[in-house]
Amino acid sequence: MPQFQRSFRWERRDVLNLVDSVLRGYPIGSLLLWKREAGAERLRIGALGIEARQMLDALWVVDGQQRITSLVNVVDPVGSHDPRFALGYSLRERKVVPLREPDPPLVVPLPDLFDLGRALAWLGDNPDGADFAPHIQEVTGRLASVSVPATIMEDADEQVLREVFDRINNRGKKVNAAEIFDAIHGGPDADLTTSGIAAHVDEQTHFGVLANKVVVQALLVRRHTDITRDVHGEFAPSRRLVSDFPSESEEEAYVATERALVAAVRFLQEQCGVPHMTFLPFRFQLLVLARFFALFPEPHDRNLELLRRWFWRTSVGADELGINGSQTDLRDMAACLTPGEGSASVQRLLGAATLKSAPRVPDLSVFRATRADSKVVLTAMWNREPVDPDTGEPMTVEMLNAQLEGETTPRAVVADLVPPSSLCKGAAVAASKAISVLDRRQLLALLDNGSDLDSLLLNEEVLQLLQSNEYDEAIRLRAEVLHRCLEDFIMARTAYGHEDSPPLNDWVFGGAAEAVEGTRS
Repeated sequence: MPQFQRSFRWERRDVLNLVDSVLRGYPIGSLLLWKREAGAERLRIGALGIEARQMLDALWVVDGQQRITSLVNVVDPVGSHDPRFALGYSLRERKVVPLREPDPPLVVPLPDLFDLGRALAWLGDNPDGADFAPHIQEVTGRLASVSVPATIMEDADEQVLREVFDRINNRGKKVNAAEIFDAIHGGPDADLTTSGIAAHVDEQTHFGVLANKVVVQALLVRRHTDITRDVHGEFAPSRRLVSDFPSESEEEAYVATERALVAAVRFLQEQCGVPHMTFLPFRFQLLVLARFFALFPEPHDRNLELLRRWFWRTSVGADELGINGSQTDLRDMAACLTPGEGSASVQRLLGAATLKSAPRVPDLSVFRATRADSKVVLTAMWNREPVDPDTGEPMTVEMLNAQLEGETTPRAVVADLVPPSSLCKGAAVAASKAISVLDRRQLLALLDNGSDLDSLLLNEEVLQLLQSNEYDEAIRLRAEVLHRCLEDFIMARTAYGHEDSPPLNDWVFGGAAEAVEGTRS
């Protein structure tokens, strides 16, 4: 498969419809293949791992991957163990059906139907199917003789193939924006794709694997503040005229986007105390930071401090500021960042996050792992450096990342100190939460007075109440502790009421300081 091909995305219903079309003699379209050299490689085709040898005249699939992958897997004994490809043929209903456990009577697994020898063996094991032997032979013949017309392109270069791929991408399951962007602009290897960037960012930071869509948005917003634009002509001459990076190539844009995302994530982790992407209150904050670090890779320490204030003011003051994480929020905040104006850009961000009153502690009677205010609570808890009772050592971002692999919310590392059903009406639900990879029983069993209870916002009295199942009083006391913790955390992080003046050298040197933007800003 060329790198610009998308991954396999069909579901079992799509696969079933394809095989049903084959058996009914319906047309299933043609293939577009590209003849070119291929090195030896281990390939993953659906559920199958294949060792491909080096070939000078290999056929690369440009259009038809979903169909080829489906047909190969449904008739393979190994591939058909994957639920997407687990199909059989109902002799009674004379149609393709999903395989279920236990095998229903008179349903022949497709791998057995594809091979006449296996079909005869199935008949031996299922004597009730003997009356259907002629029909089995007919269907086996249809499967074995299926052919698909193909066009082979021998002299086309990769750019032509990318254009062809883009034009036909609406067939089958619709390609998402990231796949379209990679198909048109990505490089020839896995590093220069949105998924490659996401993997690299995670490898370097343990922040979690960003969605491909987020990577595309980061690439777009670092070049221009409007991320709703059509991606097809992103590097066309007319688009370059309005880009903040007019001369960069596609490859340079991918590399620079990864660099900006890594810088933004490290800022979130080291300066803002956000350990993992699932703790991030709003996605737009990461994207704005990516644009900032793309424009100003070596910002002044004072601007970093001010940028941290902006992050926390937009997090805890979202309701007052009218922020809901929309594309409008992203566009408006990203527009504050202008090339060559590092300090002025930060001041504009702060102006867009001006709070008229002191930030308030989130409502502790409400907690959902998807809510921005609940993520503020969890981040404050994380910054207490909660211990792992198993080791007595503080939890690490590596531990957190491993536990949250594949998750989109932080729920997998949030333990309930009190069973939810045991909380009284109106209780401070958030006070029942703790950051831990252990469940409630394991956590409370391992904790004792010698543990670092303060790191978990506990004390000996609250722990004793929890272990004695005196839940109401335990939650009341812990809510008081959590409220004080959040008050201190929020006031310190937002620096509400403090002077937000730019770096001192901006005052000393005036406009000259902005002239060295991109080095120290």
